[in-house]
Amino acid sequence: MLAVATGAVFFDHLTKFLVERSFRLGESITLVDGYLWLTYVRNPGVGFGLFADLAWKWRAPFFVVTALAAMWLLARIYRDVGDRPLGRLALGLMAGGAVGNLIDRFRYRMVVDFIEMGVGSLRWPTYNVADSCITVGTCILLYVMWREKKL
Repeated sequence: MLAVATGAVFFDHLTKFLVERSFRLGESITLVDGYLWLTYVRNPGVGFGLFADLAWKWRAPFFVVTALAAMWLLARIYRDVGDRPLGRLALGLMAGGAVGNLIDRFRYRMVVDFIEMGVGSLRWPTYNVADSCITVGTCILLYVMWREKKL
């Protein structure tokens, strides 16, 4: 689990470093016309830009408390699924994603995002590798818990 979390943080920050080094803020390139772009943005809020307008003095404690609560919850879930390879993979991805974004929040007071998807003018909010790790880890965890009827 620790190796997966460490790998997730490393890959998240490597990709963010490459984007920051190669793009100007707001710059975008098309990868798949009409569907996928690399777009360098910074998100001061949480998912979908929520709380972006809140002052840092309010956002910082929220982010720390949320990250600590998530880690506590992952530790509790570990007792149920931590002895299974898929369970450890899921929890490692989720922990690594949370840590990757938390590092950004204290480094920049916002998160570096760069993956943009959509169809035509409909767009999903721009995200990053850490967000992907959290999402994929959550899906794997739900599958493991469903398979073992813990859901």
